[in-house]
Amino acid sequence: MEGKTLLFCLPYAGGSSTSLSNVTHVMNTENIQIHHIELPGRGMRNKEPFHSTLEETIEDISEKIRSTLLSTDQPFILWGHSMGAVLALLVLFNLQEDYTSKGLIVSGMRAPLFQSTEQPLTREKRNALLSDILPTKYERSKNAPIFKRVQQKRIEIMEKDTALLEENPLEHWSSIILKTPLAVIMAENDELYNNKKCYKDWSRHTSNTTSYFLVEGGHFFMFQHAKQTAALLNKIINDLIH
Repeated sequence: MEGKTLLFCLPYAGGSSTSLSNVTHVMNTENIQIHHIELPGRGMRNKEPFHSTLEETIEDISEKIRSTLLSTDQPFILWGHSMGAVLALLVLFNLQEDYTSKGLIVSGMRAPLFQSTEQPLTREKRNALLSDILPTKYERSKNAPIFKRVQQKRIEIMEKDTALLEENPLEHWSSIILKTPLAVIMAENDELYNNKKCYKDWSRHTSNTTSYFLVEGGHFFMFQHAKQTAALLNKIINDLIH
């Protein structure tokens, strides 16, 4: 691990440490070491209670990164998808004064400062949409008891995760400014954020450069096009490192 840049992956609402592994498994890891962040209430931490505050979540993730880095000089990059993009932004802002970040990659999420004129989806409609578009290995057995149990657990985790942002609103988004480059990945047919204008204000969260990348697919494009996503991430990471 010494000498390599570390990539920390933060999943979407309802996700776990394995949620983005279909992409990272086919990435070129010659120059990077990949780590998937696990939040409590799921996966390997399913016995732990969910976080109730955003501050608790940010510190939990920050501590995981601190304990993984070999030194404050070891370079690292964060990639967050959907809700994970917002968490990654806040975590990197929390760590940037003391650690050596090379940049932030965000995907599938509108900029926090974007002001929409459209009526937001209710929690019920949003969860129904996410449950409908998120691929699952039990897709062929939707009426099977195991599918229903998995689906119910996924919705429970999703609701707990989204509540972190909805019930802990930040009033100082304009002051969350990174010093490192920022890469924004937008899906052509994102079911949640299809208005490309909603990504523009990500540039307001860094004093460095912001790059935008348009990819084929929907909100969960990384499941639909794993190899293409891996290739794009490799390119972005290589540019950030060098």
